[in-house]
Amino acid sequence: MKLFVRIIILFCLFFSNELAAQVKKIGIPDIEYFNRRTYHGATQNWGITQSKSGFLYFGNNYGVLEFDADQWRLYRDLGDYNVRSVHAIGDRIYAGAFNELGYFYYDSISKLQYKSLLQGPNVRNFEDFWHIYDWNGYVVFHSQKGLCFYKDDQLTHIIYPESRFVSAFVVNGLFIVQDEQAGLMEVRGNDIYPINGGKLFAGKEVKSIMSLSNSEMVIGTMNNGLYKWDMQMFEAWKVPANSLLKKINIFCGCKYSDDRLVYGTIQGGIVIVDENGEINLQIDKDKGLRNNTVLSAFVDREGNIWGGLDNGIVKVNFNSSISFLQGYYNLGTGYVMEKFKDEYYFGTNQAVFKIGAQKFKDPLKDRNDFIKVENTGGQVWSLYQDDRSLLCGHNLGVFEIKGSSANEITPDDINGVWNFKPIAENDNLLLSGTYTGLIILEYKNGKWHYRNTIKQFNESARFIEWDDQGYLWMSHGYRGVFRIKLNKDLTEATEVLIFKNTEFPDNQTPLTLTKINEKCLFTSHDGIYQYDYTEDKFVHKKDFEAMFSDGIYPNDIKEDQYRNLWCFYGDKIGVLRLLEDGTYKDIRYPFLPLDRKMVSAFEHVYVEDDKNVFFGVEDGFAHYATEDFKNYKIPFKVHLRSFKGNSDSTTYQLNYVGDSIKQNTVPTFAFRKNTFNISFVASFYEQRNVLYSTWLKNYDSGFGEWTEVNQRNYSNLTEGEYEIIIKAKNQYGVQAPPVTFKFIVLPPWYRSVFAKVVFVILFLFLVALIYYFISKRIELSKQKEKTKQQERFRIKEEQLKTAALVSEKEMIRLRNDKLRNEMVYKEKELANSTVNIIQKNELLSDIKEQLKKIVRIQEKSELEKKVRLLIKKIDRDIDTENNWQVFETHFGQVHEAFFQSLKEKHPDLTSREQKLCAYIKMGMASKDIASLMNITTRAVENNRYKLRQKLGLSQGDNLLEYIENV
Repeated sequence: MKLFVRIIILFCLFFSNELAAQVKKIGIPDIEYFNRRTYHGATQNWGITQSKSGFLYFGNNYGVLEFDADQWRLYRDLGDYNVRSVHAIGDRIYAGAFNELGYFYYDSISKLQYKSLLQGPNVRNFEDFWHIYDWNGYVVFHSQKGLCFYKDDQLTHIIYPESRFVSAFVVNGLFIVQDEQAGLMEVRGNDIYPINGGKLFAGKEVKSIMSLSNSEMVIGTMNNGLYKWDMQMFEAWKVPANSLLKKINIFCGCKYSDDRLVYGTIQGGIVIVDENGEINLQIDKDKGLRNNTVLSAFVDREGNIWGGLDNGIVKVNFNSSISFLQGYYNLGTGYVMEKFKDEYYFGTNQAVFKIGAQKFKDPLKDRNDFIKVENTGGQVWSLYQDDRSLLCGHNLGVFEIKGSSANEITPDDINGVWNFKPIAENDNLLLSGTYTGLIILEYKNGKWHYRNTIKQFNESARFIEWDDQGYLWMSHGYRGVFRIKLNKDLTEATEVLIFKNTEFPDNQTPLTLTKINEKCLFTSHDGIYQYDYTEDKFVHKKDFEAMFSDGIYPNDIKEDQYRNLWCFYGDKIGVLRLLEDGTYKDIRYPFLPLDRKMVSAFEHVYVEDDKNVFFGVEDGFAHYATEDFKNYKIPFKVHLRSFKGNSDSTTYQLNYVGDSIKQNTVPTFAFRKNTFNISFVASFYEQRNVLYSTWLKNYDSGFGEWTEVNQRNYSNLTEGEYEIIIKAKNQYGVQAPPVTFKFIVLPPWYRSVFAKVVFVILFLFLVALIYYFISKRIELSKQKEKTKQQERFRIKEEQLKTAALVSEKEMIRLRNDKLRNEMVYKEKELANSTVNIIQKNELLSDIKEQLKKIVRIQEKSELEKKVRLLIKKIDRDIDTENNWQVFETHFGQVHEAFFQSLKEKHPDLTSREQKLCAYIKMGMASKDIASLMNITTRAVENNRYKLRQKLGLSQGDNLLEYIENV
């Protein structure tokens, strides 16, 4: 069963590779360049290989370069000579230089160490070793002066050339060399033999031999082009690539999977050819390389093509299904693309450019093949074609494109045309949204004309769609969503409703209008919405929202002609591809190279057919070849690159050796060196945004969060045995097998066994000593406390006596003050009473004298007059001010603050009204008050009524209660 599954998988892979061979990249893949300042070596790089650990090694003029996908390291163990060749065999990395050959191996702490294999005086004069091969159990070093065969680190034999060995190759199990005079020869056993017809290559420089099949090979020469060998005869390979390669001079080559040949050239950079000799791609200095001379070529396990240049190193992400029309082509920022009458048109921020369909698919096209359409200079927003003509929505208006020129068809006051929308009832009319509203275009007499501007609507209308109810919908990022009803002749907006972004349930972000399956939908980061006419409101489109299981909704969705949904998530992109059963499959991995390259808020996708998709990007356009197969589940490895304790001169590493990882030494560290720096890396070279997670057992609670940081620092670790586990995950979700590294932190000297025994003895002695001193201190404390207690009792007794005397004296003083006050009061009362008696006696004596005089009066009128005068005199004496002052004095002693408080609250009261208030407070009846004030009882009642008004009392308020509270 397992065998059957493997056969099926191999068949699928083979079929996928066959399919991929038919796919040509229209643009240029991502290219990454490394200069000498990056890798800290010399400019020239002669050989490339990849070890089992996944690291890349380069033969550099300064030594052997190692690249682990993050850091570069230079090994200069071969001396001050140019390293011409490197080759990974098993757990070793073999290298050859000028009169030097050997290999690197991992020592006990997984560091690379070099061992020279230079043996015998003859080998020392072989000069440069250009190639290294693993053949029939031998490691073979190729020099122009001979082939050196090694087994078990011993030189077994040497094969010498007839003249000089220009080159050597191992292809389909055959070891083929080129002798400068004898031509191509084959190594068999311990000797070489001419190949039938191989004399053809005498004097030619053969730079590559690669297999087309088990029985066919392609031979690439520097100046004479390509030849094909079917194991019987040689013939020139007359294919399209031959003329180009002959002109730009092949220097090296390697196979890409089973169906492509990669050539490094002297004058033309990298050329990729398929098995039929068709050129798939050429990348030279104009198209992204920093140098046209490629000294070495290599394909890593992920499908990236590496080139050792005459000046630097380049990586070509050829395994990606995304390629770019950027930089070299100088198109500008890509906004829109359309195909019309076998020509492609590109709308950018510079103009409209066009190119013929056949030339567009040509991998050798250059920038001159893109022709700028006249009169289109400036910002292009949209392109529209309907088999009759091609229209351009431009910053300046609408242009009709014919051939290589364009004519403006809108008036000068129409600027910024965003789009074109057909009108279902009339295919001769088009609706366009502009910066300032809507316009109608009409097709008549064989061309398009501007017809009218729609009145009563002047908003910028970038996103517009018709719904099945005849309404025109428009979304504006800041203003909200508009529903527009147009009149029949499309001249005026008869109804315009505005819905704010917050009127959509659970939404707080701008909305974008799109049309999917003939339905108008509105997308935002908070959801996907549809207008429900039955409920007259916007509702969540839950069946669409369910397709985004992570809860992250796109800011825009575009449906293509195959009903696939292209989703734009800010700076990322994905597609929901419609399957046969009506469900959608979420695909995102192929579009990772487009991250942060799209034109934000102006994302554009043009689906030409089911094989080719194009996107507008910041510096041009990108091409997605849907049938360009790529394996996203390629395994990779994570490595511990450095483990170093504080002040420790030894750096421990942990690399993959062979198919497993080994830790031969468990390091121990003194407690004073318990601060550690740990760095790690994953040998994954494509889009190197790898995430890491670590767990230090006995310290961390578990694995930490995934992060791009590839190092950890630990300080002040306690003693014990630790184990750090390192995990890595690439952008496709593939996890590398975790790496585990153990180390030990020794306890400090004061926690050793001997120290602990000493500490116990010292502790017991201190306890006994402390007990003795504490007992003495307790006894002394008791004596001192007893003496202090007696002293406190004595002092307390004296204080109580003193306090009693002070209290008694204070009570006597208070009693005397009270008696004194009472005496003063009685004296005042006696004086007042005496004065009153004197005044009354004087009054009575005066009345007596007056009555004596009245008795002697005979005349009645005179008598009556005297009596009335006497009555008035009595009245005056009854209501004298002195009487009131006496009353006021006695009243004030009882009610000290009454008059002051009364004056503060009611400053407008008269003295007579104040008297009335005093009498009322004393609880006197109206009759008594009348007698005291020498008025009638009715007058008292009237005065009480007026007083209530002045005091602001209402009818239900009690006058006596109010005055008592004053």
